[in-house]
Amino acid sequence: MANQDTEPLVRLTGPWGEAVFLPGRGGRMISLRAAGREWLWRNPDLLDASCALTPAARRLPAPTGFGSWANWGGDKTWPAPQGWSSAQEWAGPPDPVLDAGAYTVLEQDDRRVRMRSADDPRTGLAISRTITSAGSTLVVDSELENVTDHPVRWAAWTVTQFETESFREHDDRRSGLWIGLTERHRAPVTLFAPDGAPTLERVSPSAGRVPVRDVVGKIGIGGTAGWLALVAPGGATLTQRFDVRPGASYPDAGSEIAVWMQYPKEEDLEGLEGLRPTARLVEAETMSPLTRLAPGEVLHHRVTWSVTDTVTV
Repeated sequence: MANQDTEPLVRLTGPWGEAVFLPGRGGRMISLRAAGREWLWRNPDLLDASCALTPAARRLPAPTGFGSWANWGGDKTWPAPQGWSSAQEWAGPPDPVLDAGAYTVLEQDDRRVRMRSADDPRTGLAISRTITSAGSTLVVDSELENVTDHPVRWAAWTVTQFETESFREHDDRRSGLWIGLTERHRAPVTLFAPDGAPTLERVSPSAGRVPVRDVVGKIGIGGTAGWLALVAPGGATLTQRFDVRPGASYPDAGSEIAVWMQYPKEEDLEGLEGLRPTARLVEAETMSPLTRLAPGEVLHHRVTWSVTDTVTV
């Protein structure tokens, strides 16, 4: 368990900017400053402006369900599919190992940090995250290793929470989350919609835009070109690219990308054990195919990040 009085941070810098990691809280990237802005949302109730734990964070009780989950924010890797109906679904968050557990820093230098979770008895996995500063890009490699003596089947699922409170102050039709699309694309799947849901506007045969709105919900998107891009007001753009395997089996009804969006609510969300959104954010999620892993086998999923100060979609 991470020490409650101090929380070690790891920093990487490069031509793209500076990233800060919180190994003791699920191996998260908790800050990314580039192109003159902070891109990631982090929970101000738990982490202050310097990414140090707040007094409230040191007094967190053990979570008992979704409503008591400590959402630190940032970017992390989880297993998919998510669910609570069988042992073949990841019943989190909350999760004491892969989401909230301490990751061990295995390697750290000026251009790379490598972190590994403890072995998780529920999923049979250990997750490693290796983040590398590579020229003008930041490369996030996730590895899911089967640490059991029997086969397991999972997908890698990266979850990035972007700050969107600042979007309310601007009327910029370019801003929002852009998704690369192919001829395989069909209408998005609504995965959860307690208060509206994000919408995907097909802008061209090769791209769609999800505008930032006050809704609480999630959609899954298949038939993608393996990229998404958050365009901030003013035009600065953060792009994530990953490999897509057409014809492979993906979680959430064939979703290669999923988008969760939320805004502050005064009441709990029905069906989510008391979860109540307290911030505006958009969550961009990438998926690997569902993969059968033999004992000791490793599933690799790479997402390459780049940031520019102009619109690139």
